[in-house]
Amino acid sequence: PLLRAEQALNKEGVRFLKNLGYDVSGVQSNIGLEQEFFLVPRDAYARRLDLQMTGRTVIGRMAPRGQEMCDHYFAPLNQHALECIKAMQEE
Repeated sequence: PLLRAEQALNKEGVRFLKNLGYDVSGVQSNIGLEQEFFLVPRDAYARRLDLQMTGRTVIGRMAPRGQEMCDHYFAPLNQHALECIKAMQEE
């Protein structure tokens, strides 16, 4: 599904940009790191058998209605997350 979505985005992106007067051969999408991982403190990880056994969250709670995504992207990064991202960028 991701490759088909990427192909569709490329096709329609080129068509759209040509309608705006740009001559492009393709478009490329990028996703932000914030959509790729979650940082879990070691002590919290040690208490979560689902994370230890599967490497992913299999238990949890739905977000309150109306707060599904927006509250995650408008808050400043905490210091631990910022340090982790800087270390990854340096590597």
